[in-house]
This record gives sequence, C-alpha cells and structure tokens, in this order.
Amino acid sequence: MKFWLSLIFTFIVTLLFELHHIFFLNLKFIQNDYELAFLLLIPAILFSAYVFTTIALESKESQDKLLEHLIRESLHEINLPISTIEANIKMLKKSLESEKDIKRATRIEEALDRLKRLYNLLAYNLKREIYEIDKEEIELDKLVNNRVEFFKELNRNSFELDLATLKIKADKIGLEQTIDNIIENAMKYSKKDTTIKITIDGTKLIIQDSGIGIEDSELSLIYQRYYQSDNNFTGEGIGLSIVKRYCDKEGIGLKIESKKGIGTKVILDFKRVVTAT
Repeated sequence: MKFWLSLIFTFIVTLLFELHHIFFLNLKFIQNDYELAFLLLIPAILFSAYVFTTIALESKESQDKLLEHLIRESLHEINLPISTIEANIKMLKKSLESEKDIKRATRIEEALDRLKRLYNLLAYNLKREIYEIDKEEIELDKLVNNRVEFFKELNRNSFELDLATLKIKADKIGLEQTIDNIIENAMKYSKKDTTIKITIDGTKLIIQDSGIGIEDSELSLIYQRYYQSDNNFTGEGIGLSIVKRYCDKEGIGLKIESKKGIGTKVILDFKRVVTAT
C-alpha cells in the first residue's frame, strides 16, 4: 500500500513539474510569468502531499486501533483464568489442614506468581509498541534486592550484594526485565558454585560473574539479536539486545567488560536518570 501511494505521489509531482517545464519552454513565458507559474504549482504539490499523507496515516491509525483492540481483548482473556486460579487457591488454602497439602498449595501459588509476572511482562511488551510507557521513581537498591530474592529461589548461584541507596526515574517493568536478563546471563554462563557480585557504587549498578567470559573479538557482536557467544548454552540470544534497546531509550549508560575464562562485568550508569542519592 505504502509503495503504491509513494509511486502515485511521485508520478503526480513529476507530472506537475513537466507541465511547468512545457509552459515555460513552449509558451515562451517571460521571467515574471515563470515565477508566477512556479508559485501556482506549489499549492498543487502541497495539496497532493497532504492528500496522500492523510490516506497513509489513516491506514496506519486504523491498524493501530485494531491492534490495540486485539491486545486489550487478548490480555483480558488471559488475565481472567489467572484471577480465577488465584482466588480459588486462596480459598483452598484456608480449608487445608494437612501440612503436605498446604505445601502443595503453596507451590501452586508460587507458580501462579511467576505466571502473573510473565503475564505482566507480556502486557508490557505489547503495550509499549503502541503507547509511551510512564516513568516512575524507583529505589534501585530495593528493586535489585527483590530480583535477587527471586533468583535465589532457583537454588543455583550465590549472591554477594553491596547496594548503596539510589533513587532513579525510569520505566520500572523495563528495568526489571533488563536486570533479570543480565542476572540470567551471569547465572547461565557461570558454574553453580560461583558467586555473582552485585554492587551499586555511586550512580552505577555493577553485576559481575566468574563465568566463561567473552572473547575481545566478540564483544562488538553481543548486542546483535539472536547472537550467542557459545552455542552450547540454551537460549534465544536476544537478552542483551533487549538490554541495549532499553538502556538507549532510557538514557542509561551500558558497558560490558569481559575476559575469556575469567568472567564478565556489566555496568549500568544511571547518572542521567538519578532523582536523589
């Protein structure tokens, strides 16, 4: 559609200038007539541009409205069973007496919490394609603590935290997704008995592992979508591309230092979005 609109618009503009050329040469316009003819053609060109731009934008607006409707409907339909399960599991736990049954119900509740988080993340990723996501004040140290507690439940790596208080203003869900991707990479490319160190120093959040590291020649490629430095590990290779896109949009500095066989350090600098220290 856009191709044909562009083609038609180009044809009309070319035709108008060709008519202008014909009038000037064949009808032997004098200089004043030439300038007058040129000025008369400008409104015609601008009108043509307006008409075709309006058609193109109307088409996009209609598509955006349809997409928004589909997103709202889909999210509603997904949220309904989640809410039903949540309400019923709470009622069920009140009637359970066996410790074994209570533990089972608790595991279901924990799994539901993870499902709700995935739902919120899905809703966020869909909505940000249409809307501008609101920014909010975030206590970065508390957010990092919260995400680390989540990863501790996986009973894999240990964590060493040194988190100074830092308040920033940013897209919270996107920031959680960014931190999760960095921690997941640190865990995925490290042995289970190694410690992941997370520090807030000044305006910088530093996440450091003792994993396999990255070759110098690969550091420039790691932000490419679907790129993986080691194919022996599972994953889609999109984590760091999401991290970079978020940081670029929010004005957060991103730097990765790594040595093969030693480990990787990811540094996020929030100096542009700090609200208070």
